[in-house]
Amino acid sequence: MIPQQQYPRQSDTFVKSYRYLRTALVGLLLCLGVAVFFQTAKQGLHPLASVSAYYYTPAQAIFVGALIGMAVCMIALQGTTGVEEVFLNLGGMCAAVVAVVPTSRGEDYGTAVDACRDAAGPLMTEKAAGAADCPSVLALADATRANVENNMVALLAVGLLGLVAAVLFARRDGSTGRGFRWAFGVAAVAYAAAGVAFAVSVGWFVDHAHYISAIGLFLCIIAVTVANALRHGGAGQGGPGQGGSPGVAQTLRAASDVLVRPPHRFDRYAWIAWAMVVVAVVGTVLVIVNAFALFWLEIVVALLFAVFWTVQTIEQLPPPAVRVGTDPS
Repeated sequence: MIPQQQYPRQSDTFVKSYRYLRTALVGLLLCLGVAVFFQTAKQGLHPLASVSAYYYTPAQAIFVGALIGMAVCMIALQGTTGVEEVFLNLGGMCAAVVAVVPTSRGEDYGTAVDACRDAAGPLMTEKAAGAADCPSVLALADATRANVENNMVALLAVGLLGLVAAVLFARRDGSTGRGFRWAFGVAAVAYAAAGVAFAVSVGWFVDHAHYISAIGLFLCIIAVTVANALRHGGAGQGGPGQGGSPGVAQTLRAASDVLVRPPHRFDRYAWIAWAMVVVAVVGTVLVIVNAFALFWLEIVVALLFAVFWTVQTIEQLPPPAVRVGTDPS
């Protein structure tokens, strides 16, 4: 048993660990950004179609490592509200899949693989990336499939352990209320969906999981930001472990009150949430009509999320006079 006088010091350590974990997430985003822009500069300042495409460049190690690190941070950190907790967990799960399931190499590569699987011999067509031959094309496709299989088995195994650990910790802490059950249920459903899709067809998973997860991560980041705007507007004060999650009608009313108020009444979270929503909607439309590159939309959203996360981290710092383990006098 820890002596009573050691509790303040122990609590201070927990507070600092939490702070550094939150700071690490921003650091991982910046690390990914530096790797991407350095590679872009090496390419003559010509960015690729998306950030995911940098998986196939020398930035691959940082791309995978940063996303896995972000996934761990998002899942491990407790949300300030039930809604934030749900979307942090989902966002972390999506980030892990984005990291280990690479984006497609492009339509030409897909055409080459399909053609090689249908016919033997070297492939020499305009659609098949010039002088590529079937043995090398198929070897690359098989290597990608093997990597995804290995990585997803590892993720699913650890994910199952994580779900079990979450239940055990919640029972130990007595925090198995409605908020926890809701957050856990959503995470369990997402885990089961990924597991079933992977087990039924690895080929389908390799072709589609990255895009589904990337869109999911994009939406979760926006949802977390909007949830904090609602929190500051008076909604969703109950945390995930307290069973205080608001109903759908209450959340919609709060959204209307917080996001549709005069601009001069916005707080910092509402401004960031509005910026995120506007950038996401307008940017998506522009990307669809080929007027804006997906790469820049992803960069702007990531930058706004880093700003939001930094603001929230600063907000949660304990005041110097009342920090645990210090003398207020």
